[in-house]
Amino acid sequence: MADKIQSDLLSEDNLESLRTLVPGDIVDLQITMPAAPKRVKTDYVGMLTDECLLFHIPTSAKWITVRDALTVGNEVVVRSILEGDTGQVIAFKVKVLKLLAKPSGLLITTFPKRIESIGLRAVKRAQLGVSVTLESEVFPDDENVTGIIIDLSEKGCKVALQVKPNWPVMLDEAEVRLNYSLDGKEVALTARVKNHKLESDMVYYGLAFTCDEKLIKTLLSRHTLLN
Repeated sequence: MADKIQSDLLSEDNLESLRTLVPGDIVDLQITMPAAPKRVKTDYVGMLTDECLLFHIPTSAKWITVRDALTVGNEVVVRSILEGDTGQVIAFKVKVLKLLAKPSGLLITTFPKRIESIGLRAVKRAQLGVSVTLESEVFPDDENVTGIIIDLSEKGCKVALQVKPNWPVMLDEAEVRLNYSLDGKEVALTARVKNHKLESDMVYYGLAFTCDEKLIKTLLSRHTLLN
């Protein structure tokens, strides 16, 4: 039996999280650009432990701006939702090593040195994301509806909630209030549902903020998934 491959850069738990990614999984790439970061979704191709990661970058015309930004040494933040018994969102930073056009568009990056994660389900020991309670017309007043922010920007966020019979699904354009604790004080953000997606026992909401930008920037400064 072959020896189990270990990493000199990542802990065993971090490496196991990374191994949960399989070729063909969709990942979110946040690419550093002069004006503002650009985010695109693409396919994960594979890895060589401690050496590099590989991602598919199409050669079509609409990807030209993205391709132009993938210069050697530029930083990329990779995020992915991993399915499994506990469910995780992982995020890590890498740098561009090479961009190939033939035989297919292929981005080769450095191997990550650190991975941050958020547990989405109750059985996860630690939840490193932003825990929030949600208030909306669809939720009963006596229910403590809780979720986790798994993605965040100045314009909006993505929130994950467990599917429960007494937690109706919020429809698009519904108004929602997010409450969280900051240094012992309760902070409230208002937002509007822009999209929602049901997956297994989780529902994911894409929200657009409708509140003061200062409140959002404060939350951004504490966000754990590699801003």
